[in-house]
Amino acid sequence: MKKQFPIYMLVSLLMAMVGFTACNSDDDDSVFDTIDTSAEFACMINSFKLEANPNILSNLDTVFFSIDLNAARIFNADSLPLGTRVDSLGVSMTFSSVSKAEIIMPGNDGKDTTINFLEAENTPAIDFSRGYITVHLESANTMAKRDYRVYLNVHKMKPDSLAWGDASFSAYPTTIPSPVALKAVEYKGDALCFATGAGKATRATSSNPGLRDWTIENVNIPSSLDINSITASDDALYAIDGGTLCKSSDAGSTWVSTGASMTHIFCTFDGSVAGVDRRSDGSYVYVTYPATTETPVPDDAPVSATGAPLIFTTEWSDTPMAFVVGGRTASGDLTGATWAYDGSQWTSVSKSPLPAIAGVTMVPYFSFKVSAAWVATKRSVLLAFGGTLADGTLSRTVYISFDLGVNWAKAGELMQLPAAIPSLTGAQALVFTQTLSSRAASGWSSLELPQMPGWLAVQSDSESGVKPITSWDCPYIYLFGGRDSAGNLNDKVWRGVINRLTFKPLQ
Repeated sequence: MKKQFPIYMLVSLLMAMVGFTACNSDDDDSVFDTIDTSAEFACMINSFKLEANPNILSNLDTVFFSIDLNAARIFNADSLPLGTRVDSLGVSMTFSSVSKAEIIMPGNDGKDTTINFLEAENTPAIDFSRGYITVHLESANTMAKRDYRVYLNVHKMKPDSLAWGDASFSAYPTTIPSPVALKAVEYKGDALCFATGAGKATRATSSNPGLRDWTIENVNIPSSLDINSITASDDALYAIDGGTLCKSSDAGSTWVSTGASMTHIFCTFDGSVAGVDRRSDGSYVYVTYPATTETPVPDDAPVSATGAPLIFTTEWSDTPMAFVVGGRTASGDLTGATWAYDGSQWTSVSKSPLPAIAGVTMVPYFSFKVSAAWVATKRSVLLAFGGTLADGTLSRTVYISFDLGVNWAKAGELMQLPAAIPSLTGAQALVFTQTLSSRAASGWSSLELPQMPGWLAVQSDSESGVKPITSWDCPYIYLFGGRDSAGNLNDKVWRGVINRLTFKPLQ
């Protein structure tokens, strides 16, 4: 605890009082102004800080407090982490020469507790859990008195959580007033959003959905083509038309038949298309285009309604692997397993699968592991949400996997979808990096982008004079299409982001 009464403050106080007195007239208002101003100088808090306590939070003593002398209000603009214990914190204050300095804490029984700060031998333990505390000061001559309110702000949600703002949405990019089918894919670094209805089809293209700079064009999609089956490879799009695989080499403007028979596309992989075909006897076989050896589909494997595929290079193999989750088996049952494909065969890799589900949305994203020293490490994860459960209801649960779908677990409560986002099945999720600055992109509701608190950031060794950061990259999840529990098409684009990624980096 620090109690400082510097001589220069007394000199400054006396000079200020003399100056104000010399300028006053006999006007009553001026007299009152002089008294008020004198009180501010005579009872002024110069600094306020928390004492270090690593048992509560690392670098607790670095939390910065702003002092508003006009409003007699003290507060920390950068909130402490969610769940920080605030019922027993040491504080340090410095102020001008005063005869009394008391800390008044509200009690849970309606009675206040008062601590004499000047006479306390040790740093007093202050309880902020019941709201703001009051610091009461009286000047050395007891003529001036002032009360300061001290607020300790704590986050109401974890900055690590996936935050879906209920205002973070825009209309699906199409000129069709009432589309009947929608499908979004990523192709050659762009987002392609297809829509059909009213006897026509459109394609919207954007290199960054966050900027909403869509180029919308009419395209020639056959009426019998299932646009929900559109899947992108490195150099073409594929879709199914009545059990026949079709191909587009011009980003979906025109489509031609490949002559290959396929009833469901799992993924495109290493220059080929992998899927299943239904034979005349009702059995299913794995097929590819260009054609390779056909193999029977196991009874517990999906043949339709799988989530969008993901392709990774993993520690298990030197070559890439494709993953799909959920789906419907040949018998009509649902599965929640993760199936992996290495270019030649499909294998279930699940140990802790999802609940049996069809039309689930899976997306690669990030989470953060936070150490005891409050150092955050970003790590890759898979997120899965939405879809139709075995009882026909739509799932609202967000699941997370840290091992590429081998084990799935329910994500934390703060990562679950808010009520504003409808339950959807068959929706598509794409991740695009957006450059953030102090202003949100046009067409999206404005988002606060708080600066990373000092106790949260890794300190930089950079020398002073480094050019300040004015923008930084942030990966957003964009959710397109899908249908709600009533079968209505979702005609909005939702977006979400981990809160921490929106924080402006410190230098």
